[in-house]
Amino acid sequence: MYPNPYQNNQQGGQYPPPGSGAPQQAYAPPTNAPPSMYPAPGGPPYQPQTAYQPPTAYQPLAGYPPQQQATPGYPGGTMYPPLPQPGAPPAGGAYAGGAYPPPAQLPFSGMPAAVPTPNPSGGGGMPMSMPMSMPMSMPSPHQYGQQPAYPQHQPVQNQYSQGNMVPPFSPVQPNSSPYGQPAYPPQPSQHQPPTMNPSTTYGFLCGPLLRYQNMDLHQGNWLGSVLMVSKPDPHGQQGPPPVLTWSDGRSHPQQVTGLAIDGYNQSIFWRFALVIPQDPQVTKKITYSINGGSSYWFFVAGRSESFRWMFYSCNGFSSATDSVAIGGANPLWNDALAKHTEHPYHVMVGGGDQLYCDSLLDEPEMKEWLSGTISEREKATCKPHWVHAIEKYYFNRYCTWFSQGTFGQALAAIPTVNMWDDHDTIDGYGSYPEATMKSSVITTIGAVSRKFYLLFQQHTTPALVPHHGFFSAGVGENILASFGPSTSILALDARSERTKNVVCSDQTYDLAFAKMYNEIPQGTRHLLVQIGVPIAYPRLVFAENLMGSVGSVLGGLASAKSVVNKINGEPELLDDLNDHWTAKAHKQERNKFIVRLQNFANDRKIRITFISGDVHCAGIGRFTAKISPPEKDPQLMYQVISSAIVNEPPPEGVIRLLHFQDKVHILDGRVKTYEDMYPMFTTDVNGQSLQLDKLLPRRNYSHGYFNHHTGGLEVTIFAENVRGGPEHTPGGDKGTKGYVIHVPRLEA
Repeated sequence: MYPNPYQNNQQGGQYPPPGSGAPQQAYAPPTNAPPSMYPAPGGPPYQPQTAYQPPTAYQPLAGYPPQQQATPGYPGGTMYPPLPQPGAPPAGGAYAGGAYPPPAQLPFSGMPAAVPTPNPSGGGGMPMSMPMSMPMSMPSPHQYGQQPAYPQHQPVQNQYSQGNMVPPFSPVQPNSSPYGQPAYPPQPSQHQPPTMNPSTTYGFLCGPLLRYQNMDLHQGNWLGSVLMVSKPDPHGQQGPPPVLTWSDGRSHPQQVTGLAIDGYNQSIFWRFALVIPQDPQVTKKITYSINGGSSYWFFVAGRSESFRWMFYSCNGFSSATDSVAIGGANPLWNDALAKHTEHPYHVMVGGGDQLYCDSLLDEPEMKEWLSGTISEREKATCKPHWVHAIEKYYFNRYCTWFSQGTFGQALAAIPTVNMWDDHDTIDGYGSYPEATMKSSVITTIGAVSRKFYLLFQQHTTPALVPHHGFFSAGVGENILASFGPSTSILALDARSERTKNVVCSDQTYDLAFAKMYNEIPQGTRHLLVQIGVPIAYPRLVFAENLMGSVGSVLGGLASAKSVVNKINGEPELLDDLNDHWTAKAHKQERNKFIVRLQNFANDRKIRITFISGDVHCAGIGRFTAKISPPEKDPQLMYQVISSAIVNEPPPEGVIRLLHFQDKVHILDGRVKTYEDMYPMFTTDVNGQSLQLDKLLPRRNYSHGYFNHHTGGLEVTIFAENVRGGPEHTPGGDKGTKGYVIHVPRLEA
């Protein structure tokens, strides 16, 4: 499905393509992996110190609101916070400290009048909590900001029932989309899927999109989902729910009927819930198709295997970027899928900015809003045609960006765990002044972007999030999931509650740590903490002070318009500085979070590693108490910075400035802890020596896996090789160079 574009990496025949007639066998990794990338130290494999024990029921922290029971029938026993009642104040003061109230649940918009009704036998259809019929023109019963983030929900119809295959949808001409930044350049023929794209064959606008939810450790099941977005029927009618068929090549094919979870402009979001039994030992290859169409496949780790994971961020272009000059969006995705062909990834983590939506401000309706003064923008009510334009933009932006290029192929082949950041909404969202963030237009943009973020990236809706593997203290969707018996991940939603002074509320931290203590299996040796912005990074306090002091001056200078933010007239980079954990406003919260993580690492003997993006360069931050050997130091935490996989790196002058500002910082935490940037990049991708060795301004992504010989974590950052021209020209798209960091285990 994904031929390797690099001749020297060809393996050949690792697994036969579906439909070739060859038997489907469990995947076994090749034994000739390059030692620099996949080291296998001698000696017996590392033995976990404690065996896996089922997680106990969640016990709330002292002073925290009572916890409701687990959702009935949910595998794995994960607990969820209580749902807020309409009109009730947030429990436990979840929005204290200047945080904004939760975004409203968006009205269910655009579902056609003829909607498949729920099947009493559980064969798909609409969840009972959704209206069975709502004309597109029906006004919403709730305006933005008048309904709680998590409305009460009814039990969902059985999503795992089998159904009969249905004929493919009738072909519909693809809709063109005028939205978004430059599209992916045309793909070379060797990277095309084996058959026609389903969006032009089976009536789908976007998909398939794979998502990994968690493992049911008690039953040995892999839990995930596939999302498809259907095209509007030209006659306003929809056929029967689509059916996904999957097979592991060993047992009879299984069928899952799509569940319609939402709609927009007569397009329906179909969610296929997957529950796949794991092999006791080895990875299984899962082949799937929808309505008998194109075949796709992904890989499910065995129960005794830890996942091979890939991490990326900043998957789009800033407005000022010449996307053609830097080779377009495909080169590093080509490289990632080449490595996936050799050693399949079980999951890929989106660390934020999975797409860039800044071009929303170029829409005519948004220009109309921006034409007023700053005071007029903050006071303006979001007009109905503005709301319509915002919804249309985000829907088309996702459908375009998530279905094109090599990235579109990756979404169909590697299950995702995603967390959003500002560009998934709009640049700087959450870090603007309070008056801007509370304005009608900005809150509407936040609510609309959240709706489509939950649909496209998380395969859920505000009403359904408790069923789909999230936890929340009232605002935001956080994730705690297992990556196998040795590794877990905490993906912290550091955007939904964000203000200029708050990243996450105290209640979110309390709930996250309670779940970490009670639900991470005892055998886990590593915890990945995914946060969008790096928590260890050079300080730019002097620039923060400079921007804050001259902001009003710059705003009044006509000659400075190019460096002034369109929304509120502040310096363009000030929202980026306010975003950082190392900003003055977030320093106390940051240090408290780090100390709590140190205590957790010491208590549970779990090594913690941060993975973050946002800053468009590669780097490794480090916290350490300088205890020797490092296996005895629970304060040792690495910050892997991997950004951007698509966007343009910063100029050398910015990297030089960051190196100039880097120094050793001391944190009086559990014990005295030293923070610095690790000199990772002593040589460039072309072999030349580098004096600026702590941050590398090249496009990049990373991957990691648990080393069962040492008990450590092996993480590799793949930086784009020196380019000779745009993609598909001589010198372009020449792959990557790997930089390896060894994260040692933490001993008792």
